[in-house]
Amino acid sequence: MSRSSPTPRKGTAGVRLKIYNTLTGRKDEFQPRELGTVKMFVCGPTVYDWTHVGHARTYLAYDLMARYLLSHGYRLKFIVNITDLDDKVFDRAEAEGVDYRTLTDKYTHAFIEDLRSLHINSIGAFIRASDYLAEIEKQVQMLIEKGHAYRADSGDIYFDTSTFPRYGRLAHLTPAEIKLRRIDPDPHKRSQSDFILWRNWTQKGSPPSFPSRFGQGRPGWHIEDTAISIPNLGTEYDIHGGAVELIFPHHEAEIAQAESITGQTPFVKYWVHTGLLLIDGEKMSKSLGNVITLRDILHRCDPDTLRLYLLSKHYRKTFNFKMDDIPIFEEQAALIHGTVNRLKQRLNDPRRSGTAGSSSLNPQYNKLVDLFFHALNNDLNTPKAIDALISLLTKVDKDGEAAADPQLLIIILRMLSILGLE
Repeated sequence: MSRSSPTPRKGTAGVRLKIYNTLTGRKDEFQPRELGTVKMFVCGPTVYDWTHVGHARTYLAYDLMARYLLSHGYRLKFIVNITDLDDKVFDRAEAEGVDYRTLTDKYTHAFIEDLRSLHINSIGAFIRASDYLAEIEKQVQMLIEKGHAYRADSGDIYFDTSTFPRYGRLAHLTPAEIKLRRIDPDPHKRSQSDFILWRNWTQKGSPPSFPSRFGQGRPGWHIEDTAISIPNLGTEYDIHGGAVELIFPHHEAEIAQAESITGQTPFVKYWVHTGLLLIDGEKMSKSLGNVITLRDILHRCDPDTLRLYLLSKHYRKTFNFKMDDIPIFEEQAALIHGTVNRLKQRLNDPRRSGTAGSSSLNPQYNKLVDLFFHALNNDLNTPKAIDALISLLTKVDKDGEAAADPQLLIIILRMLSILGLE
């Protein structure tokens, strides 16, 4: 589950990464809780359909973050959960006439395979909610015992948001604003802001449901994530990621659950969220018929092209995806690969004098390398980092034999590795 980089550039002390923290509303300097180790959790997909380009954009952003931290010598414990207990899963399985586990196995394996095809390989573990039902039950019981949860007349168990004064802090919502956001509608709740922990399924619809001390039921979505993250990453950890639409109520609920169970705060030090992805200016949806799967795209372009395209916009910005833009990044990928291959050929040319290269880089090269790392240190600004990389490679190609420096090649390959370009 843990990964580490064998070739740090400056060591952990050299990282001056600032990252936008949704919790504080500003760019905070990154300092992990444990020296040399980063613990990161990113919300995974609900596995009832194929991986789409929106998923790709999200997990690519955290893969880049992971690669950057690994490149600076950090050990990384990076977990993505798999939501395989969800009404969408159960409804789809029933519609297809298959067991829900058959359905979730299919799409879980496809999701992992799709990420690998895009060179997203920094994730240490994919953990299914269905493997943590006992922990879910334990955490719900703890919340009841501590006075943070109650059983409504419907038999459903809710988190009592009135017992957690910090509820709304992540989303920067006032109590009045929270009341306007109705979730889990139920006339039996004490407050419409209370969220579900366990749904009584004794008299409701079709299976599946699961046995517990509370009776047959289904877990709430939010409790699934804390049931996975706390046992694997501890009561406090470094980074929690996900798409911006998960801030409220999902991530807000996770904080309320975890901090109410453990009594420790903050549950997570840095909350990092990716922006929305649109398709030709419209929200991606099945009803509009504009869902683009990752497999569809990778039949039309190579992984490096797609990575360059998705990284061409800052991870927090709304991304307007257009297939017509792909050729621009095919040319960019060709320039990168062509320049690196020509540099390797020059270095391997037997007619060269065999010099080991200069003790220091050409100052113009150094400036562009510094721009690359400065951009990434500034909240992972990939558009500026890629601009610096392209400028560097353009100059290297122009300089020809004069740029044939082994040290320069090592640095370029490291830059490409951070961006996940192979």
